[in-house]
Amino acid sequence: MNEYKTISVTSIMTPAPLETASRTDNVDTIIRIMTVKNKSSVVILNELKHPEGIITERDIVRRLVFESKDAKLTQAAEIMSSPLISLNDDAHIYDAAMVMSKNSIRRLPIIKDNVLLGIVTATDLARILYQEKRTDSNLHAIARGSLPRNKKFFIWNFMEELCDRYEEARSKDLTTVFKIQDFKSTELPIFTQDKPHIFQTLKEYEQDKGFIRIEDDTVTVTSKGLLKAKESRHDWD
Repeated sequence: MNEYKTISVTSIMTPAPLETASRTDNVDTIIRIMTVKNKSSVVILNELKHPEGIITERDIVRRLVFESKDAKLTQAAEIMSSPLISLNDDAHIYDAAMVMSKNSIRRLPIIKDNVLLGIVTATDLARILYQEKRTDSNLHAIARGSLPRNKKFFIWNFMEELCDRYEEARSKDLTTVFKIQDFKSTELPIFTQDKPHIFQTLKEYEQDKGFIRIEDDTVTVTSKGLLKAKESRHDWD
């Protein structure tokens, strides 16, 4: 049996509470939620508080901005993607990958008895490939097709690995300065980059965010980066 058919979606999803809104909320309110919370989607609930739809950045562009609608006069129900494509909590990540690929979506709410339990994203699927170092060709293809091939995904993985290494080194009284080429994230199969490009990406991130310090071929996390890690380990934007 394919190994991915034994891994539950609940093991990789972002669990509730998630950002939600009512179908009668105006889109201006939802845009503010997404901006303040730095989220790319909001799940829309009906009068019974059951998940009914989802609003993503793409929905806002296509159904609000492109149609020149007023965000303050437009309700969520008018632009949300509905009916909501979702999975039950007993599904596996292979199921999630197939549903997301078939429907060309990047976010998949996980629901049980009309209650929102969490959400799985295309990035979550790619992370499990990276973390487990597995090689299923079908899931790799799905993840490649779903993920934007940009620097953001590489940074997310690199920073999480850096913080994990930092915590382990501190617990063992070891050095907290690490060789960049020793990071597994630089070998991520879904996001293949040559070494000069990876180094340049990290240099740009160092200058832009100040979360890391690079000297020659080594890297360490700064105090600013450590504070950010305590705030949110999964959001390095």
